Amino acid sequence: MSSSMAESILSRIADHEGVEPETLDPPLYRVIDPEALEELFRDTTGRVAFSYHGYDVTVDDEGFVVVADGREE
Repeated sequence: MSSSMAESILSRIADHEGVEPETLDPPLYRVIDPEALEELFRDTTGRVAFSYHGYDVTVDDEGFVVVADGREE
């Protein structure tokens, strides 16, 4: 996996949590396949949303990543 969506997702969530990305548990690959996420947008446009570590994550075909706290009401 290149320094891309997965690293951006992990970095943003780690920043919110005040921790290093590698300490997030469970690892991102247990929730979503990072390579499949990259491959999904290779030849198509769109966006994907999923939950990870209590956050709502949305990524699109341009690599734009939005992380929102899914625990807030």
